Amino acid sequence: MDTLSHALLGAAIGQCTLGQRTGNRALAAGAMVALIPDIDVAIGHWLGDAAALTFHRGITHSLLFTALAALVLGPSLRRLIRADDIAWWHWTLLSALVLTSHLALDTFTSYGIQLLQPFSTHSFAIASISVIDPLYTLPLLVAMAVVPWLARQQPGRNLIAITGLLLSTLYLAMTLVNKQLVEAQFRQGLTAAGIAPQRLFVKPTIFNNLLWRGIAENDSGYLVGFFSLRDSEPPQDFIAFSRNAELLHDYRDTPLVHDLLRVSDGYYQVIEENGELLFRDLRYGQAFEWLQDDRPHVFTYRLVIENGALMDLETLTLRVDKERDQKTFKALLARALGADI
Repeated sequence: MDTLSHALLGAAIGQCTLGQRTGNRALAAGAMVALIPDIDVAIGHWLGDAAALTFHRGITHSLLFTALAALVLGPSLRRLIRADDIAWWHWTLLSALVLTSHLALDTFTSYGIQLLQPFSTHSFAIASISVIDPLYTLPLLVAMAVVPWLARQQPGRNLIAITGLLLSTLYLAMTLVNKQLVEAQFRQGLTAAGIAPQRLFVKPTIFNNLLWRGIAENDSGYLVGFFSLRDSEPPQDFIAFSRNAELLHDYRDTPLVHDLLRVSDGYYQVIEENGELLFRDLRYGQAFEWLQDDRPHVFTYRLVIENGALMDLETLTLRVDKERDQKTFKALLARALGADI
């Protein structure tokens, strides 16, 4: 989930645990602790693209890290905030709750987190909410914009924080219901088209929970379609993507390819472009394939091959195109509302 949502959620939890005893210091502590698991992003930049691929949402998003970090953060926060009248375990509890909330929220997104590191590299991903969803963030934002201005002992502080937490949590629960409805619609549409997929992965598009993207796997590759909760019938149009697995044949047993296949959960496409091999994570694809333009894929990795051996990989960064991106946002909004684009 985005940084702002994590920080606001942490601040709200801080208020509900120690806000009436330490005031805004509890909010600040909660917001700060909420961002700690995402230190893997900064560390990943230092490690390089290949290591960052598996390090992101790895050990710092595990249950083990959460437990150990909470034990360290408890006494540290007590000293930092100079709250000698509050036992260290109260701050440990605050830290544990906030860190756990970070893991839980990220699990609802589509990238997946490795909760059981270092014992397992399995990624848990519910994929029911976009990594940025304003409707989830808004109740927390409003609550945390009001609470700091109220007196520490005022009962309204906790009431407002709890209300923000409840509303955002109810929205999160609603995304689970939406996902079940959407998946059923995709299966119905695929069946009507005579397609029996081996696997189906659905996720909401960015900024909303109305428009969903589905990718169905078959023997030859993948079929991508879109469905809005405002649509009157199941998806009918699917865009085909070939897997081109044969292009990886010479490198199939290398650790880098194993990592790419695991991180992409097997939803991938390999293409040869300008004499280079590019690996695309099709769970995200071009994001808005129904537009059928030449926009790059969201997650694309260039395989660095030297003397016939796979040596490294490079993450290709998306270029910002303001004119195109503005048109895309308008098209996304229209399609989410049920327009036939």
